[in-house]
Amino acid sequence: MRHMMEEEVWYWFLNANDIFILDRGFRDSIPAIEEHGYDAHMPPTRTRGEQLSTVDANKSRLITMCRWVVETINGRFKKDFKIFRHVYFNVALTNMMTDFKITAALINATYQPYRDNAHAAEFINIINENINRENELADYVIRNNLNRQRVAFTPIEANNPELRDFPQLTYDELFLFTLGIYHLKLAKSYCHEHMRPNGVYIMELYHRRELVENKILIRGRIQSRHIRAKRYYTYILINPALQGRQSLEGYYCSCIHGRRTVGSCAHIASVVYFLSWAIYQEEFHAPAAFLDETLVDLDAAE
Repeated sequence: MRHMMEEEVWYWFLNANDIFILDRGFRDSIPAIEEHGYDAHMPPTRTRGEQLSTVDANKSRLITMCRWVVETINGRFKKDFKIFRHVYFNVALTNMMTDFKITAALINATYQPYRDNAHAAEFINIINENINRENELADYVIRNNLNRQRVAFTPIEANNPELRDFPQLTYDELFLFTLGIYHLKLAKSYCHEHMRPNGVYIMELYHRRELVENKILIRGRIQSRHIRAKRYYTYILINPALQGRQSLEGYYCSCIHGRRTVGSCAHIASVVYFLSWAIYQEEFHAPAAFLDETLVDLDAAE
């Protein structure tokens, strides 16, 4: 990217103040981009052991929403054209751009172009309503040190009658809550992970009615999908006086993105997905469940 900024031909396609939506791999090129009068946006980073602020967590979500189109286009190249899934061999490098142009032409000719999601206008309204909203529940949890209060939390089954206060949502309401399909797919995977031992979603839950105006606070403990020894605490504040998605007044997670108020992290999404929708379905279809039956008896093999 720094090299491209030095080439004059690049400026035939750009205007001053054009916006670059980047991932963290471009962090070293941002000064060069801004020096030439462009506006660069990259998901915020944090120091080790720290959590993103609400402002930075919201900004990260907006950037990743915009970059989704780029990532899916990359996925089209890699999914349907095997040569782009792997590192290029040196002997093939001279033909790489030709291969890429042919592939791009085939994709343009055979794939449907992207269009705005049917919920795009609602997404924008939700973002505008929440982009500057502080996460008051996060402040409450941190102030009262709830993450360290282990005695008050009792493991119970997620289908416990006490949790019927949790609102039942439609799939469209879930889609609006997560601002897209990505976190819903992750939520389904998290649910399957927690249901593997015995088919019942077991969560460590904290259920109390001691907050202002008789609201309900629920806490779940979710296993990290990246680090086996890491668990995250998720908090959801429910207002029984409201209906549907509006009754989820606040949520907070101890993960890096847990303070965001625009959408939610995957850990929050997994709890909301299960308690508001999945438990009301006749059958839960876990992703890639067939792999659980693919076992090798090492003793027999020997």
